[in-house]
Amino acid sequence: MTLSTAIPQLLVSFSLTLLFCFILGLELHAFRRENGERDLGFGTTRTLTLSGIMGYVLILLDPTGKLLIAGLLVLGGLLGISYLKRQQENPSLIPHVMALLAYAVGPIAQREPLWFLMVFVVAILLILGKSPLIRRLSDSVPISEAVTLAIFLIMAGVILPFLPDTPIAEILPITYTRVWLAVVMVSGVSYLSYLARTYLFPDRGTLLTGTLGGLYSSTVATVVLARLAKSRPSAEIAPAIILASSMMYLRMALLVFLLGPREISIPLLLPYGGLFLLSLGAALGTSRLFPRKPPGEGETSPATEEPVAAHPLELRTAFLFAMAFLLFTTLTRIINARFGTGGLHTLAVSVGFTDITPFVLSLLSGHFAASVGTIKGTIILAGGSNNLINGLYALAISRSRSVLPALIWLAGAFLLSLGYAIFIS
Repeated sequence: MTLSTAIPQLLVSFSLTLLFCFILGLELHAFRRENGERDLGFGTTRTLTLSGIMGYVLILLDPTGKLLIAGLLVLGGLLGISYLKRQQENPSLIPHVMALLAYAVGPIAQREPLWFLMVFVVAILLILGKSPLIRRLSDSVPISEAVTLAIFLIMAGVILPFLPDTPIAEILPITYTRVWLAVVMVSGVSYLSYLARTYLFPDRGTLLTGTLGGLYSSTVATVVLARLAKSRPSAEIAPAIILASSMMYLRMALLVFLLGPREISIPLLLPYGGLFLLSLGAALGTSRLFPRKPPGEGETSPATEEPVAAHPLELRTAFLFAMAFLLFTTLTRIINARFGTGGLHTLAVSVGFTDITPFVLSLLSGHFAASVGTIKGTIILAGGSNNLINGLYALAISRSRSVLPALIWLAGAFLLSLGYAIFIS
């Protein structure tokens, strides 16, 4: 049983109706604010969301559509009365048309394919994209976010369903769908991390920088923190670097669980969980052993910090990830065929210098003459190698002893990963 079959289809379509109508309401709200409307009157986020719920319920109660048409006539009449009353103040038809479009979301969610619902919502968002999409859920998000959301919906709801679920080539037995699904999942995790950093925690401190940055890329977060340590040494730098690496374990566990076969993904939750908890303990212990000094006692306050990473949903990045996925799938298959377990372990240590996600996902794609234990050990070893390299990056960039506690723990985590790989293989 997969996740998609375990959730009732009715719940999925209703949730999509709520989500998309709410997003349309937020976009309309931002559009009207940008055009200088002080009294929004009709056409608030709640109005559009309730219109969507009404359309959903009516088509559910009467699949023939008679109730839906009756509701449309009633809604249209109310919209006409509202327009006549407000024509002098605001002659725009956009709020009323948006209500009708939101009313149609529910029936589309129930009866049409998911990709069409995605295209429908994306088209509306792009048409209204002359103003910020959500400005901190109403006024604070720039217009680029509407375009970014549209890109992600296109990646997940338009491109993915049209890709053939057939092997790419004999040397690349992985399917087109599998490759793009990995791109969508990784981009989704990175996108959520980006939104949290940008809008939920805009004034993040050093520790939160490491935590949220690690969900996007532990290497990028470590480099940023190392640069910060070089200019403004702080006792919070080492725990923040450890937290970034601990979030890497959490991110990889999520991707492995969602994309990997159950005989591999379920057992890997234990070592990933153990390393995650140990890393949290190491971060806590480091912060207790090396408490932060008040500003003025040899440290400066990290009040301002550079961003952890750029926006995660550039199409160029997605295509580069897909190419890296294919490259590592081919390379892993060749090395496994020629050198066996030792070759896979050596490759796992080597990919620590790069982004390990494509390599790990290539291992999960299967089609290798390797045991389940070897694959699990190689995946864990790749994470440990990446953490060790991150620690060395931090020391080389910062040239500060403040990152030494982090390097010590990351080296210890690598040894634990190496021991696990040898034991289970």
